[in-house]
Amino acid sequence: MRFNELEKERQRNLTLAQEKFPERISVIKNCIDTQHEYVELFFGLLQHRHLTQHGDAEKPIFSAVIKNEIALYSSLILTLDGLHGSGLALLRSVYEALMIAKFASLRKNDNLISKWIAGETIYFSNAILKKIVTPELKELKILWGALCNVSHATIYSYQVLTRFEDVEKQIAANLAILIMLLGCNFHLINKHYITREMAYLAKEYHSKEGEFQRRRDAAKIAVQTATIFISPQARQVIREYSRVWQLAPSINS
Repeated sequence: MRFNELEKERQRNLTLAQEKFPERISVIKNCIDTQHEYVELFFGLLQHRHLTQHGDAEKPIFSAVIKNEIALYSSLILTLDGLHGSGLALLRSVYEALMIAKFASLRKNDNLISKWIAGETIYFSNAILKKIVTPELKELKILWGALCNVSHATIYSYQVLTRFEDVEKQIAANLAILIMLLGCNFHLINKHYITREMAYLAKEYHSKEGEFQRRRDAAKIAVQTATIFISPQARQVIREYSRVWQLAPSINS
């Protein structure tokens, strides 16, 4: 197809996607907005480690929280335009960032953190997935496999059709994955990005009383509302990510 033909198809896809999936699009946008507002509450503290009690282990968390916001938005835009293949490819990096960030939060002295900071290659399955003893990450691993398939030049990658009627199911699938990852992202923000010290400062010194609780509750409710639109298996992805992880005692990543 020529550029103008692709552009015409993209605009048509956006209109039809908005008509077909208005509620799902709305809850995804609300998750992005409420999570940003929750994180934004602490922007002024991030340069003061003596207040937040953050160290190098938290650098992957900061990176994930900031970059995921843009990646999730970009994936949503591409998905609604009918470019589900490109939108899905972006979500592998979101997934990896979430997993690395939580792992780093739990194992602060692991050499994976120094590798990440140095920009060295991390062999994700061996360095992360195989080091998580409990819980069983059945659905998270299934999602990982699916995201890997579309991130390389395999028969599953990208797409050959762009007409809405031909890609409607793939658009719906992307929207479900976006909801899953936004649910995981809220857990990362709420339990690993925001320290006890940060929560205390927000509660005690914010100019608006109760603002911390309001923003946290809004982000939590947004995720709970969004999960109405996904399957039990998809909700299990969020549960597996949000549970307490027990890591293998010896980490040599």
